[in-house]
Amino acid sequence: MTSDLPIVGIGASAGGVEALEQFFRAVPADHGMAFVVVTHLSPSHESMLAEILGRAARMRVFNAMDGEVVQPQQVYVLPSSATLTIREGRLRLHRTGAADHERAPIDIFFQSLAEDQKERAIGVVLSGGGSDGTLGLKAIKECGGLTVAQGSNLTRPRFSEMPSNAVAAGFVDLLLPVEEIPERILAYVRNWGVFDPERPVDALPHIHALLRERTGHDFSEYKDPTFQRRVQRRMQVIQTTKLEDYVERLRTDPEEVSALFRDLLIGVTSFFRDPVAFHAFETLVVPTLFKARARTTSCASG
Repeated sequence: MTSDLPIVGIGASAGGVEALEQFFRAVPADHGMAFVVVTHLSPSHESMLAEILGRAARMRVFNAMDGEVVQPQQVYVLPSSATLTIREGRLRLHRTGAADHERAPIDIFFQSLAEDQKERAIGVVLSGGGSDGTLGLKAIKECGGLTVAQGSNLTRPRFSEMPSNAVAAGFVDLLLPVEEIPERILAYVRNWGVFDPERPVDALPHIHALLRERTGHDFSEYKDPTFQRRVQRRMQVIQTTKLEDYVERLRTDPEEVSALFRDLLIGVTSFFRDPVAFHAFETLVVPTLFKARARTTSCASG
């Protein structure tokens, strides 16, 4: 596996087989991507999903195996009685039984994909019930990857809960009919590296100014590499390769300003999910605050 290999995680549940077939029929030949399909499976029944998708896809489709290195032009399918993660581009299969059947296998894989691939992680949520996939898409978005959900048209998802929950949570970059998703992912991948986040760019101060004017927040002290990567990601999502064009888009499209603003803020809230930070707050900050309060109360009562 090369570090430039696009790995697309796809999560589906109820109604997902039909959506997956439509997805893979729309994937062109010689795309250079790898796909990992995670669905909700009964631990007591052997899955035939790999065989079914093999008839729709123009590439090799098979059940994922533990320790396998992800390769391009392949589709890896989660087998029954297991969960799946990825580390250093290698799949890790974790066997489960009926008693400990995992109810959120999509979140588990997406979160590991985000940690392993960082900004190159791509997550897709298709038809399904419940909210599995939402937290996984959140992890991918926090790491700067691309998040996609199946939207409605003539081939709307049979069960819309899974994609709708992810959209409502604010973690979806693209909401598309399933047959349009592969081409948009390809367009996104083609723009990798078009904008060099390390070189100084004259247009960035204009973006700072627009954000300050439209949102009231000043990002001029935001870490330059992080800010530039977030801008680059939004450019890839809307398929813009020139910074000047993106600045013009921000001037004329309030929704894009809001999208960039959300992307810039999403990592900031990680403090509130950091156990170490909260332990320090609990053991160091809170006792000090209440100690001072106790002294004040004592003096007042005297």
